[in-house]
Amino acid sequence: MTQTVEAQTTRRRSPHRAMIGTVGVAALLATGSLLAPASVAHAQPIIDDPAAPQPGDPNAPVTSSPLSTSTATDGVIARESFDGGALPEGWSIDSNEAEGEYAGWVTTTRSEWSASVDNMRDRFGRSHAEFFVADAGQFGGDFESTLTSAAVDVEGLNQVRLTFDSHYRGTDGQSGVVEASFDGGETTEILRLDSESVENDYDALQMNGNQSLVLDVPTDAESVEFSWTFIGDADGYYWGIDSVAVHQVQNETEGATTNAWVVSDIQGHPHDLESGLNWLAENAADPSALLMVGDIVNTGAPAEWQEIYEVMDNTAQIRPDVTVAAIGNHERYYTGGFGQNHDRFLEFADRDRVWGEYVLEGEGGEVPVIVLGQEFGGPSDVAMSDAQVEFLEERLAFWSDQDKQVIVMSHFPLGNTVSASWLPWYSNHHMMNERLTNVLGNYPNAILFSGHTHYPAEQGDWAMQRRTDDGHPDGFWNINTVAMHVGWDARGENTQDVTEFTTGDVNYGSTIEVYADRSVVKLYDFFTGEQVREITIPNPLTEFDGDVAPAPTPGEDETPSTPDPEPTDETEPADDTDSADDGDSGQDETPGNGTDADATPGTSSDADGAASAGSGSDGAGADGSGSDATGGSSDSTAKESGEQGLAATGATELGLLAVLSVVLLAGGVTIALLRRRLDAHN
Repeated sequence: MTQTVEAQTTRRRSPHRAMIGTVGVAALLATGSLLAPASVAHAQPIIDDPAAPQPGDPNAPVTSSPLSTSTATDGVIARESFDGGALPEGWSIDSNEAEGEYAGWVTTTRSEWSASVDNMRDRFGRSHAEFFVADAGQFGGDFESTLTSAAVDVEGLNQVRLTFDSHYRGTDGQSGVVEASFDGGETTEILRLDSESVENDYDALQMNGNQSLVLDVPTDAESVEFSWTFIGDADGYYWGIDSVAVHQVQNETEGATTNAWVVSDIQGHPHDLESGLNWLAENAADPSALLMVGDIVNTGAPAEWQEIYEVMDNTAQIRPDVTVAAIGNHERYYTGGFGQNHDRFLEFADRDRVWGEYVLEGEGGEVPVIVLGQEFGGPSDVAMSDAQVEFLEERLAFWSDQDKQVIVMSHFPLGNTVSASWLPWYSNHHMMNERLTNVLGNYPNAILFSGHTHYPAEQGDWAMQRRTDDGHPDGFWNINTVAMHVGWDARGENTQDVTEFTTGDVNYGSTIEVYADRSVVKLYDFFTGEQVREITIPNPLTEFDGDVAPAPTPGEDETPSTPDPEPTDETEPADDTDSADDGDSGQDETPGNGTDADATPGTSSDADGAASAGSGSDGAGADGSGSDATGGSSDSTAKESGEQGLAATGATELGLLAVLSVVLLAGGVTIALLRRRLDAHN
């Protein structure tokens, strides 16, 4: 596995009713000038105005370059993408004796893998380029194969976290097992997927998901190898894996946060919006903004907007002052054309364009929010100008220079990101789909919130990292906002024949808590009042606070030895013994430089993230300081005893120090110095 980076938009105050407050947010045009707070009214659709901007070039080059991160900032010790299709150096495959296509773990691509038979193989939308699969069904017989990684350096760590993209479909008699071996020793099972842990035939959490596994590092262990073993038969299915990474585990934090509430897809259910806002006011951290990720109304009719205004007025005292709204497809369906519907949205959003930037202010510092949206009535659902995409690039670069995580809002998901976007038509909604994906792919500090799909929260791709060919190896983060309207899902074995259907009324919303070194997203079901998902996304541009092993206590591992013949006045404890490998050097590849990553509290193998790291290193620090004090006292006693003994013999007497015995007592260390006068001539 390879060892491993280092961005302004529309801010604006809003006097608009009680809907948007006047604290903590500003809106800037791409030029940086303040927007006027007047309402906007265009008589004609924007696209019909010859002086207005026109849809941009989807094939225009991306001008930004991928950020550079290191273990010291992103906590990633090693990663393997499998791009190129070859078995990576140091990796191995052990298979049964059978031969033929799919006889063991093999590399493939999404299109190649599903070419002969789909059976939901093509749903592995989060995979990138080549990846490994074990496929008993396509092999057509008894199958057993193990894929083993190269050794990864874990010296000095208390814990490590293994993550990998995973696409597993199970049945009776089939299993997928992950094991770990430290320093070539016995293997330990850390994950088992079988009929006991996975729902046979279809388990939404295991399809197009991500596994995140935290394990303790044994004392003095130097390396770890991981293995993936798949067992099945001709009636079985498959397991695909991609983007393997080994991380340091991020320590918990009690730092200050800047918070926001996130909702979307209200679509004619204003009562659900009001209910959700009241629930958040009672149960969530104080927010700096309400983020509304599109489809706020059902058609864009004035009466529907009036219902939303009434909800905003009713909740003015319990919701945040700042509202950031993105335009969705349902804002533009009412009669009168795109222009009139577009203008009604802008009046609500209190902006004079659909895209811009807000800067949220809170105890955790400034949090930039970039909102994107449809500017024109065509040629696609989300037609954009070049200026909008260039604005996104410029502001991502600006905030990255400030080491900030950046929230991006777009109603439509980009293709092959969150739930349902593996369906091919989702790659066509954004006119700039590939261009936007490649821009965001350079910024692992970008967190994109998207709605529209209404797909269930209980799916493996509720949250995901989207990687690109030339971008940062970790890509960007994408979160599905679900909906406050009705749920949708897909049925069908083959992507091209999938049917989407409604699942019933739903009411979901999220919160994001932004710390200096991480962001935590939590998803809630407002009908049940329960939290249903959580993901922690480390800030890859700040120092990573990893769970490292405590530095050795001075003298703890030392064997008593004969001292120097003539003690000096500078006898000192070995205070520098912890300066070499204490995991705090700050170098990029030194274990222990970092912090934790996307850990979902309470689980060690959740599809979203790993369990929160413990605070073992905190206690170790206290122990270390106590040991230092004891060591210093012992050395002082030894020095005093030595000086008294030398004085008793007289300065003119010739002699050599012959024997030194060290006796360790419960109360400390007592050093008795025995001296014998020796005849210099004997």
